[in-house]
Amino acid sequence: MRKSLACPTCGGMQEFRPLDDAEKAAVREILEIRYVHDYWRCDVAGCLRFQRWDKQRDGGLLPEVFRKRAAAAE
Repeated sequence: MRKSLACPTCGGMQEFRPLDDAEKAAVREILEIRYVHDYWRCDVAGCLRFQRWDKQRDGGLLPEVFRKRAAAAE
């Protein structure tokens, strides 16, 4: 499942996907919240942006390790 959302990092509308379990754990730590099911990640190669699907300003960047992990998966 994917959603087209505005990505402030990449610019313009991009495809976002739900966070995987490791990304959810990182977002919980970054934002210091427990419920992260409303957060999605930009699916552009190399982008670390995560945000709520309904509030673009409510988000941030995942740690650099997630960029390296995505590159290794390709």
